[in-house]
Amino acid sequence: MLQMAIVAAMNLLEFFLVPDLLLWGRVNAVFAFFFILLIYFTEFKVNPSQT
Repeated sequence: MLQMAIVAAMNLLEFFLVPDLLLWGRVNAVFAFFFILLIYFTEFKVNPSQT
């Protein structure tokens, strides 16, 4: 959960403060969203016994 929150916070800051420095500009938020979904899926759906 902490990793997902850190990735989301980092991308929100980048989205509003420095979108010109991102590889895909503001579209980078879409990739970050899918990365957060990947983290969620692997941690809570694939390995639910570890939580």
